[in-house]
Amino acid sequence: MRSYTEVFRTGSNFLRVWVLRVCQQSEKHLDKILNVDEFVRRIYSVIHSNDPVARALTLRTLGSIAGIIPERQQVHHSIRRSLDSHDSVEVEAAIYAAQMFAAQSKLFAVSMCSKISDMIKGQATPASMKLQLIPILQYMHHDTYTASMVNELCMELLASYPAAEFVRVTLSALTTLATATLIHVPQQVLLLLSYLEDDPRLSVKRHALHLLHGLARSGAHLWPQGALNKLIESTTTLLQDGAGSIDLLIRTLDVIEVLSQNAVTCDANTDENSPLLQLCLNACYSPDLFVAVKAITILSRIACYCYKEGLPVYGIQDVIACLESLIVLLVLDDKHLHQLKACLRSTVKLCQSQPSHCAVFVDVIGFTLTNTSLENSQNEKQTIVLCEALGAIGSLWENTLLPLLPDILAKLEQTSHVHTKVMLCTLLFQMVAGGYEWNSECLETVDNVVKNLDGWAKYRIARSAARYGHHTIATEIFKSLKETVASEQLHFWLSGLELVTKAECCLINKTEGVEIPTKAEIVEKLNAAIAHYSSACASLKAASTPLRSLQFPSEYSKLRCEFLQTLVQLLHSCISLCTAPPPAIAVTVVHTTKDDMQRYGRVTHQLRKSAQDLKNCAENYQKLYQSAFDADPGSLTNIRALQEICRLLANSVERVCGGPAISMYPQQNDSVNFHFDDSVEMRQLAFCCSELRHLAPSNSEGKAGISHVRVSSLISQVTLLADGTMRLPIPRYFFQTLQTTSIKLSVSPQPRVLGEPVSVPQGSQLALKVEGVLRHGRRASLFRSVAAVCISISTTPPSKINSDQKDSNINELQQTVTPHRDFFACEFLLSLGLPGPAIPPCMPGANPVASASGGQYQITASASILDKDGNVWKCGPRSTLPVRVHEEPGKRKMP
Repeated sequence: MRSYTEVFRTGSNFLRVWVLRVCQQSEKHLDKILNVDEFVRRIYSVIHSNDPVARALTLRTLGSIAGIIPERQQVHHSIRRSLDSHDSVEVEAAIYAAQMFAAQSKLFAVSMCSKISDMIKGQATPASMKLQLIPILQYMHHDTYTASMVNELCMELLASYPAAEFVRVTLSALTTLATATLIHVPQQVLLLLSYLEDDPRLSVKRHALHLLHGLARSGAHLWPQGALNKLIESTTTLLQDGAGSIDLLIRTLDVIEVLSQNAVTCDANTDENSPLLQLCLNACYSPDLFVAVKAITILSRIACYCYKEGLPVYGIQDVIACLESLIVLLVLDDKHLHQLKACLRSTVKLCQSQPSHCAVFVDVIGFTLTNTSLENSQNEKQTIVLCEALGAIGSLWENTLLPLLPDILAKLEQTSHVHTKVMLCTLLFQMVAGGYEWNSECLETVDNVVKNLDGWAKYRIARSAARYGHHTIATEIFKSLKETVASEQLHFWLSGLELVTKAECCLINKTEGVEIPTKAEIVEKLNAAIAHYSSACASLKAASTPLRSLQFPSEYSKLRCEFLQTLVQLLHSCISLCTAPPPAIAVTVVHTTKDDMQRYGRVTHQLRKSAQDLKNCAENYQKLYQSAFDADPGSLTNIRALQEICRLLANSVERVCGGPAISMYPQQNDSVNFHFDDSVEMRQLAFCCSELRHLAPSNSEGKAGISHVRVSSLISQVTLLADGTMRLPIPRYFFQTLQTTSIKLSVSPQPRVLGEPVSVPQGSQLALKVEGVLRHGRRASLFRSVAAVCISISTTPPSKINSDQKDSNINELQQTVTPHRDFFACEFLLSLGLPGPAIPPCMPGANPVASASGGQYQITASASILDKDGNVWKCGPRSTLPVRVHEEPGKRKMP
């Protein structure tokens, strides 16, 4: 930036304009300027020019960088002095700079309050300039006295300057000031309502409603009592006048809609004689669809609040009838897609609050979807929205969509739109996901649909089938797709998906004529699934590229394979109770080890090993959970459910063979407290966990020890997990990432030659600087956002670099930094190879422990993410730096 400032200091006004534009467009990067004083000095030197245009450009440039120099007194003085200039260009630039500095500096805002007030009141100030000065007043909220003085000044301006433009600007400043201070919100609401009621100008009424909408968003709970009724009375009066009534009614309903999101507003309008209910009940039958949709949205929110609080709901039949009519009307016109979505959202919320409404709305939406002609390209979006609404209602309660099964099958055969077919197939998968078996008609319909689609549509259908646990259909589609792609990575990706779904098919396919499979059949199923999962892990690894890392699918498949291997080992351990009786020296082993369970022989050791393997599997699921920062809530719940299954099974095994109870999560030690969401995908896993608790061996006194009855309980639990009762839903994050967050780390110093270690003299300290940048995808912070980044530094001594075991000599340091505009940096001071005691740290990140000898050390920097709830996500990268500690020649000891 030094060259820019030099151009600004010595160049022409034309060049200064371009420097000004650069500063205005580089607001996010101004804090990266290293020498701010030199930067400001070169720009500020032009303020003494005889050219008023140059001074004006200087003031605007200084205002554009106010974020990094908010408290520069000389700049404040120059702005105040330029406000008294006789050149209008310089004065306007000073006004711009004053507004920018007032937004950043409390001291400047307070000191300029009287000056701005005098200029606004002064007769010499033109009206156009007063309109530019009034917005500066909205930043005078740093103390109560200044805010009150500005409030009084604005009220005087409203009385002295009744022109519409002055009224709008002054009301905007007052509203922004009230939003910042909060204490003036009730007074400002009443002021805006008075202008809405008394001012005859339509533009002022619209602006007052716009400002009321902002106050409703920022502080609906601060509105005074009776303000909402006064707003409704004003609206009723405006409707009777007729001038601009529809537009004002829409704006009023916008304000009320925001207020209805607050529980206070809903609680105050539950009575059937409420003016709000009467207004909305009349407006929901308006011929204007915008008015009707906003009114029905408000009524739906009040009804949902009443259901939640157990209060009587008035007019619910009118609400349902109006929603039905609106859905049928809006679906015929593609211009009202937004209003259709709003009605369907209200429908889903009502069904969520009251299950008895599901049947009515499913019939209406299903009838509209299957019997209305929506075959042209303009109405395809309406069809998709209807399918999404049906899917949302179907996920709330079980078997809700089953009555629509024949209509969905008929619609699948009739429609010609690809996207519609995909959505209808998803609805079909959702209906059958409740443990039902596929009949020939449904399978034939899906096969006919898949045959006539392109590759991307087939992949989406297979993905939906895998997510709902219909792995047989998914396997066939993935198998046909893997040979039709041109990329090698895509071929391995589809091969991996085929193997994953084929592995699950091995578990869910039942032998014909056999109700309860034998132990040998269960072992055969598990071994076949393990073989497929092992091949799937290899295919997914081959499909990974630097630009598209498949870490989560690979780890998820690997953990599933490890869990199935643990089930096989547990089953063999249970069988060994009969095949490997205790040895003759079992009593001696019991006395030697003082472990009473050793009297059962080999089965005790095997069961305890299985319990430990299940513990390790649960811990690995927890690590996978912590690495999935960008995963959607459903995928995280899926991982937690699989971890819960491991934990429940490990607890059951330890009840039989003895051992310490598992308490990896003290706050969730009781597995009954684990909460599954109500989605269709999680119902199978929730049922599986419930059955595992039911089949678990009891801890009653008469059944202690390893007995055939207690081991049979373990076999029943393994059979439950392997005989097809549980269909594993593949989580969304396995296929699709809706939010992307990555960290790029840079560790300095770096060696001059790549691969060589950094040299540090023995007895000195290494200053390590870690810098990083957060990078986001298209949808940033969709599910969770980054609040801080935790940087961990581990120092491994030479003797432990190639060792896999953890040692206490490995020193670890941590710092938590808050990113600023997605950039963060921290420093550490490391003491390496000190022969004597540790050197006291001189930095916050100093290493308090000194290593005992020199050599080549390995320093590892890793990053973890802390979200706003304080959860730690270990999903950051790791950077390794080799450091060689050498002895200086002058300090070498004589032999």
